[in-house]
Amino acid sequence: MKRIPFIISERCLFFLLAMMSFPFFSPPVFAAASLKGADHVFIIIMENKGFGEIVHRTDAPYFNSLSGGRLSSYWSLAHPSLPNYVGMMGAWPPLPASDDPRIRLSGDSLPEEMVRHGHSVGSYMQGLPRPGFGGKSAPPLFGRYVLKHDPFLLFSRLRESPVRKTVVPLRELPEDLARGRIPELSLIVPDLCHDMHGAFACHFHNRHELVKAGDRFLARWIPVIEGSQLFRTGRVWIFVLWDESGYGEKSGFGGDADRNRDPLPKEKRLHAGGHIPFLWIDSKLSRPWQSSCFANHYSLLESLTRNFSLPDLAPPGERVPLPGPGRVCSGN
Repeated sequence: MKRIPFIISERCLFFLLAMMSFPFFSPPVFAAASLKGADHVFIIIMENKGFGEIVHRTDAPYFNSLSGGRLSSYWSLAHPSLPNYVGMMGAWPPLPASDDPRIRLSGDSLPEEMVRHGHSVGSYMQGLPRPGFGGKSAPPLFGRYVLKHDPFLLFSRLRESPVRKTVVPLRELPEDLARGRIPELSLIVPDLCHDMHGAFACHFHNRHELVKAGDRFLARWIPVIEGSQLFRTGRVWIFVLWDESGYGEKSGFGGDADRNRDPLPKEKRLHAGGHIPFLWIDSKLSRPWQSSCFANHYSLLESLTRNFSLPDLAPPGERVPLPGPGRVCSGN
């Protein structure tokens, strides 16, 4: 009888080892696992439109036709625009409370950490007059390029480092793709007339025309990336997202209007900038998928730091990566 416990434990051990070798016991593919292996990442940032203003709307036919992963509970961090741009690049709360382009952040940032760890970065800005331009807007009067949407140059150390020269006009993107010299992380930011924001210099000002113009921008530039050899042969992610939702009752989204039409998530993480669209294109995944798991700009930051094996940059409590295919929601 004294030998029985040993026999039972030995058999149990054999049974467990045998069963663990079966695919049935393989861990599910959650976001953290699926995030390994992206060679290049493009982030395209649009402006000031809520989820309900874009998704399934006839003003954005191209965006709604794209195949990829769609996150139906993706939230921005704050109002106005600037804190969202710097938040997704690594700024911690309390985030700036204004769009003042004179704001400079002294903390760590995603571009700086990437360069420090041997990775390349770049920012392609529509309307930028020349590489590394640091002015408030271009042209100076009624500018369509604005510094407040250029997060690389809002971090003090980046602004004074060689990374500044990686902030280049968007027109350089096709040649960089053709020559195979594209950075591992590329930020793409339209000007005010093509990001759905609007400006005095635009030829149109109503919300519907601004959305259509932004959708045409995506229809112009996403095929440039997808048609490249880089996209065909490597693993490339393209993220299309908005900085924040819109404002006011007139548009029906933003501020209190958002709360009336779009109930706040149960998730306690940051979401004060409103509910926004989010699309994740993966060159190695052709089938569309959706997730209703909560995510925000810090989720994107966390996913990028994991993908490139960088130190944590998101604040504690926000270090939850983007939900990937098959992810089971835990908080909302």
